[in-house]
Amino acid sequence: MYCKRILILQQTDKRFAARNKELCGMVKFVNNSQNVTDVTVFVTNADISAFGEWWLLLGFGRERFARKLSSLNNETFTMPFRPLNNVAALLVKREDRCFEVARAYVGDNSVCDVLHRQAENLVTDAFGSEIYDAPTDYEKFVASTTNYYDAENLNKYRIKADTRYKSVHDYSAAFERYYAAGSNTDYYNSVKDEISKVFLQFPPYYPLMRKYDNSFFVRIDFPSSDKYFVLGVLQSHGQIRYICYGLPAEKEGFSDKDFVYIENDPIAFWMLFQDADTGQISALKEPI
Repeated sequence: MYCKRILILQQTDKRFAARNKELCGMVKFVNNSQNVTDVTVFVTNADISAFGEWWLLLGFGRERFARKLSSLNNETFTMPFRPLNNVAALLVKREDRCFEVARAYVGDNSVCDVLHRQAENLVTDAFGSEIYDAPTDYEKFVASTTNYYDAENLNKYRIKADTRYKSVHDYSAAFERYYAAGSNTDYYNSVKDEISKVFLQFPPYYPLMRKYDNSFFVRIDFPSSDKYFVLGVLQSHGQIRYICYGLPAEKEGFSDKDFVYIENDPIAFWMLFQDADTGQISALKEPI
């Protein structure tokens, strides 16, 4: 049975990020057969100049695996088939010992803590694990950004910033709860409160609103880099039909069947369309 999970890695130790940047990344899991699970890893803003090894630790319920990463840019491998309803990932830097750098999960968040406690043993025993190499595709949807707050009245700005970005975290948590529950209907209504708060906290992005009738988009800039992404909804016949996630990017140098290249002025986007009813990635075949 086909199933896909995308985990957003969130930085837990800033020492391993590039200077004045916030490390972030994604881990994609795809079950497209009864035999294997495809895994792809992308990490941005990591300090790769320092000595040490990068490892990915994975937890599937009570099962644990470790994988040494030869690259942080679209590392791909396959492993024996694993269910994806309860998955955790830890990005680890191994120097004189193992340090947790970032984490993500769907389902039980305690699996991350177990991976953290077992990191040394998992890395030591990794060469005996079942994970082996094989190429897959991957999406480079990046979610890091820039700190644009002035030094004036910092406490006020920090409180405001915390409120803004808490709405993004709350939406991400609602997104994960939906998939952890195994739901396949009524996605938008299940996250409506959380996504509405994001729309209230961030500025409208008018170039895409002019492109799509009956749409609403916001631009989300995060501290620590100059990158951003857009979040929006498309409406048809008075109903929300799609939730949209867009990364500004050039057309060349990136290809993934789930993303659609959207020409737009002043900048184009690689866009992911999510069906508002089922929560599944859609090719946007219906006219909007």
